[in-house]
Amino acid sequence: MATDLELISRQEITTSVTSLDFDNVFSDKYDVYKITSSNINTASTSASDNAIRLLDSTGTVISASEYDYAQLILRAETTFGEGRNTNQTSIPNFFAITDKEPEGMGTAGYVYNPFDSGSYTFFLHQNSFAVDSVTRGLKGIGVHKVAESCRGFRAVFEFAVDNGFISVYGLASD
Repeated sequence: MATDLELISRQEITTSVTSLDFDNVFSDKYDVYKITSSNINTASTSASDNAIRLLDSTGTVISASEYDYAQLILRAETTFGEGRNTNQTSIPNFFAITDKEPEGMGTAGYVYNPFDSGSYTFFLHQNSFAVDSVTRGLKGIGVHKVAESCRGFRAVFEFAVDNGFISVYGLASD
């Protein structure tokens, strides 16, 4: 089975922002989307959770308590940890965690069935980042527990970020 990636959207962060919308990137053309991010740096020195929220069929951000997630935190300096929760307002750490420049981070994530109004939307992501100059990794899964058609997403930054790239690809299979 061959697969191809089609670049749908790419945005560069060049000024301080706390969110970034990717509207009309999901459609009936694909069931699976790959989202990547690179070199995202916080504008402050506080650790920032960088989450994802879906946009519904009208482009409205879904911020109700409709998301569940589970994550494995891969720490280089100590034991691994876990995080999980239900009925949240986003999928936290989808775009990792940043705490100060130049400790940028990167993510490779997948979103499954976002445009299908008869299915939940599922998330799978992994990323690398550094906190206080200590390298870490994170693997996570999540679900948006309402069957509805979603046409895009919002990257939500707890504290402003001032540079980086986020790209969205459609994943086609033969």
